[in-house]
Amino acid sequence: MQFPSTRVLKIGGIALAIFVVLASAGVHYSSKTAFCLSCHEMRIYQEEQRASAHAKDAKGNDIGCSQCHIPTGNIVRMLGAKGWMGIKDLWVHTMYPDEPLQRAEMQPIARRFTDDANCRKCHADLAKNAKGNAPISEEGRLAHDNYLGKNGQARSGCVGCHHNLAHLPSFDARIPLNQSFALKLKENKL
Repeated sequence: MQFPSTRVLKIGGIALAIFVVLASAGVHYSSKTAFCLSCHEMRIYQEEQRASAHAKDAKGNDIGCSQCHIPTGNIVRMLGAKGWMGIKDLWVHTMYPDEPLQRAEMQPIARRFTDDANCRKCHADLAKNAKGNAPISEEGRLAHDNYLGKNGQARSGCVGCHHNLAHLPSFDARIPLNQSFALKLKENKL
C-alpha cells in the first residue's frame, strides 16, 4: 500500500487543525452563562441562583453555569456531559417550547452532571463551614469523613447530600432545610 503524498498529509493536517480550533471555540462559547440563558427555560435557574448562597464565589465574582454543571477533570467526561445536556435541552426547547420544565424528573440527571471536583475547587477544606471561618457540625464532619473514606465509603457525591444549593424548585421549598432559601426567593418574588 502506498503512503499518501505529502500534499494530502498537509491538507489533512490543516483541516484537522481547523476542526480542533472550531470545536474548541464552540465548546468555549457554549460554556458561557449567556449561552445557557439564551433559552427562556433556563432563566428561572439564574434567578434562583442569584438568590442563593452560590451567587458569588469567595472573591465576589458571579458563579456561572459551567462552574458547577460542566465536569472539568476529564475532557471525555466534559464533552459527554455537554453533548448529552445540549442535545436534551435543545430537544426540550424545540419540541416542547410552551411546556414548563419537569424539574422533579430533571433533578437526578442534573445531579449526575454536577462533578465533585467542581465543588471541591471552592470547598477544599471539608472540615470548615462554607465561609471557611469555623468548623462544621459533628454530623457534617462524620458525613465528610465518610465521603473521604475515613469511616466507611460514601455512595454519593457532594450533591447527593447537599441538595438545592443554588436552585430551589417549588416542590422542594417545603423541606425544613430549604426554608430560609424559600423565604429569600419569596422576598425576591420568584
